[in-house]
Amino acid sequence: MLSDGQKQAIARTWRLVLPIADTAADLFYKRLFELDPSLRPLFPADMAAQRRKLMQALHFIVRGLDWPESAWAETVDEKDDVVLVILALGRRHRHLYRVEDEHYQTVRQALFWALGHGLGEAFTPEVRDAWAKAYDLVALLMRSARDQGDMGKEDFPPLPRDYDLPASEV
Repeated sequence: MLSDGQKQAIARTWRLVLPIADTAADLFYKRLFELDPSLRPLFPADMAAQRRKLMQALHFIVRGLDWPESAWAETVDEKDDVVLVILALGRRHRHLYRVEDEHYQTVRQALFWALGHGLGEAFTPEVRDAWAKAYDLVALLMRSARDQGDMGKEDFPPLPRDYDLPASEV
């Protein structure tokens, strides 16, 4: 689990990423395709929507890290449950896009490269470690959903749409 300090470091640096969300997403995909050009065909030619989806997903996850322990006993709508959403993302990535385990490491490298370039000196070793722990937890959840039977596109409910980036921060 993440410590309170790690959660705060991620939230603090995420607030620095939000104003440069488009640039951060551009940096991420540029580096991802440099690290593994075979991934490029998995994405649309026009990456605008894809960049937005990436930043929305990261925003939802960062927001979900601040889940208070007291809320674990409460009933939560599925669209707000960060664990269920991450599991759904894992199933989608495995069954619809054929993402393999080694791709998670490539994504990790691209994400950290983009964060390092976007955050500059704010991407301290402590911040990097916090992001690493969060990424590793998310990747573990996504991979754990991969083998949950053969699924067709109709078996995937739509992902929640209410985790848009705050318009005032983009």
